[in-house]
Amino acid sequence: MYPITHILSCSPAHEVAALSATVLARYPAEALVFITEPRTALVQLRMAEGVAESQFNAGEILVSEALLELAGHFGFGMVIGRDLQHATALAILDAALRMPGDPHADLRPHIDALSAALAAAQERRFAAAAATRVVFDTF
Repeated sequence: MYPITHILSCSPAHEVAALSATVLARYPAEALVFITEPRTALVQLRMAEGVAESQFNAGEILVSEALLELAGHFGFGMVIGRDLQHATALAILDAALRMPGDPHADLRPHIDALSAALAAAQERRFAAAAATRVVFDTF
């Protein structure tokens, strides 16, 4: 099972936007307040070296991020690449899912379906990579 933020950041932007639109429809327009406007930024890509397991910075990655409050609850969204709408939708869902009492429990089946699709896509990628695997012991 993946963390919800991972599921939503790796899911298609239009599906995440549709979920966030259902959340926004439940609140008046003034309930959404941007702490900082959605923006792009560069962040360091940290990697672990395989033998000594030491950390190093492999380079920088362009990300889109959004920081907001929805009905007084903090939300943050960050996705790789230049997609401010996806980051904003992720931040809205993050704020909604942080609310006490789980008022947006109806979103969980949709998120579970996105998680299943993400897992299936990853299995297909692993299977495709496994087909090209070379076993050097047989040479």
